[in-house]
Amino acid sequence: MKPRDLMAPDTEPTDEELALVMREAREVAAQRRAKADAWVAARLEEAARFAREQSQPRPPRGAR
Repeated sequence: MKPRDLMAPDTEPTDEELALVMREAREVAAQRRAKADAWVAARLEEAARFAREQSQPRPPRGAR
């Protein structure tokens, strides 16, 4: 039996092939989502840290 040419125009994917592609797509999407969530969490932490620093009372200008 010769191997299937998956790129041939008349080739329909099997259910197993579709399931594999969908599983891989889901894994990539989950990885991208985790990376985006981590980026957002880091930006929120950075913003919170900046807000805490800015809310601290400052000494008057010229005072040491």
